[in-house]
Amino acid sequence: MDKKDNGISFKFKKNDRVGEAEAESDENFLFQCFVDNGDLASLRDCTAPQRIIVGRTGSGKSALLRMLERNEDHVISLAPEQLSLGYLSNSGVIRFFEEAGANLDVFYQLLWKHVLAVELIKYKYKINNDAAQKSFLSMLGQLFVKDKAKEQAVNYLRKWGENFWNETEYRVREITSKMERDLKASLGTDGLGAKLEAGAAEKLSAEERVDVVSRGARVVSQVQIKALSDVLRLLSDEIFNDIQECYFVTIDDLDTKWVDDSLKYKLIRALIETIKSFRQVRSVKIVVALRLDLLQRVITATRDSGFQSEKYESLRLNLRWSSGELLDLLNRRIQHLVKQRYTSRPILMSELFPTHIEKTLFSDYLTQRTFLRPRDAILFVNECIARASDRGQISRQIVQDAEGSYSQKRIDSLQEEWGTVYPQVAQYLHVFSRRPVSIRVSELSEESIREWIQSELLNHPDSNDPVAQAAVHCFMEDNLSHFKFLLILVNALYTVGAIGIKPDTSSPEYWSYFSDHVPSDGTIKPSSVLKLHPVFWRAVGARPPM
Repeated sequence: MDKKDNGISFKFKKNDRVGEAEAESDENFLFQCFVDNGDLASLRDCTAPQRIIVGRTGSGKSALLRMLERNEDHVISLAPEQLSLGYLSNSGVIRFFEEAGANLDVFYQLLWKHVLAVELIKYKYKINNDAAQKSFLSMLGQLFVKDKAKEQAVNYLRKWGENFWNETEYRVREITSKMERDLKASLGTDGLGAKLEAGAAEKLSAEERVDVVSRGARVVSQVQIKALSDVLRLLSDEIFNDIQECYFVTIDDLDTKWVDDSLKYKLIRALIETIKSFRQVRSVKIVVALRLDLLQRVITATRDSGFQSEKYESLRLNLRWSSGELLDLLNRRIQHLVKQRYTSRPILMSELFPTHIEKTLFSDYLTQRTFLRPRDAILFVNECIARASDRGQISRQIVQDAEGSYSQKRIDSLQEEWGTVYPQVAQYLHVFSRRPVSIRVSELSEESIREWIQSELLNHPDSNDPVAQAAVHCFMEDNLSHFKFLLILVNALYTVGAIGIKPDTSSPEYWSYFSDHVPSDGTIKPSSVLKLHPVFWRAVGARPPM
């Protein structure tokens, strides 16, 4: 039975919600209903190493940053699009040297260090005009006239900081323009210089490429990285030296289109290096939010440059939620919704939703259809509430109707999240259409896979999709075995969280969204069991267990 007597006459109204998908639009609920599982405390502690918030989309990265801003006195928020880093993408000089193979990583780190150091100084000393800037530099110059290292730091700030009060993007353009001039001058006015004007890096001979790389290296080696190191020491020893007064710089939305992807990965890698360097300034914490898939692309794209992700593990704050924490979050939000216009008595989710869906407790049914992320749970409940206008309770039928729409939207969300890596990821899921939700690898027969590939995967192929490429090699060119193709498909489905894998009878069932373990190709056998995540069952048309 769906009906229960909850002792209240509360009824849902049209457009009632328990929050929004984006933290920026969720102010009505976020601050009142925040569940602190210890992550916020780690961020607020300047001595704690965690500085890079890593999680899948919807796991609460932006919410954590907003709570940090609300609870701390000194927070500087920088948006990537406001830094004018797109100027780098549009620079013909920078692009020429990049395409030729020159390593400009040191310059990118210099750029981040410069921007962050100046932003912090500008904020602390309220430098918003010429007089304030001159007063600050004069004060520092008098203090450190006998300390050569710190005097060099002051000279650096004097040289580059003549326009402290200008917007950040002005300073980015300023320092980048100097690098452009130096790089261009290194090529001369003829020979390589003429090719720069033509923007023809791809037409350089092997010998010319070596020459360009060598000239670029000489220019980069001359950038004032030593002076900036002195600036960081100055910040640590003299300016931000009170551990009781912590200053934060937060950077979010690095997954947006703030710069071309080819350059984005190098800039994010340089930012990670810079975050590590800033740890020496003990009362300053640079906090960055990164989507897991974006971090993985950064690691893959910059590994050849010597980037070793293992060295930065201590900086990561990996966001993970338990089902209990998600239910706590939902209960707080439902109570807040009800309290706003009806009663101060706490109302639990169990009073408004059915006890069971089929043979499963509703609380388990709900969390099983999320990736254990707040956004998923909020959106599922919102889908249910949208169908319960003028009702005081939500029936099983409403939940099941809501699940159909919610399931399809989660496929759309998966495509948005992982489409850069797997452009046809939504098509991958349909390999489970009309199949049981749990199958052995051996049940994906060559005949059935060929049919799926022709009807789904290669119907509108994307040349950049790794699974579609493997399908062509396997079924069109016959130079990849069927089992090797299945390993590529299974790895992709597992990576995005669409399936769990049980390699053998003695192993547990692994899911990428709450396990760091990645089953290797060698552990996946024809007898290994694959399970489609319940959130996709309805949209894909897979057959649930009886």
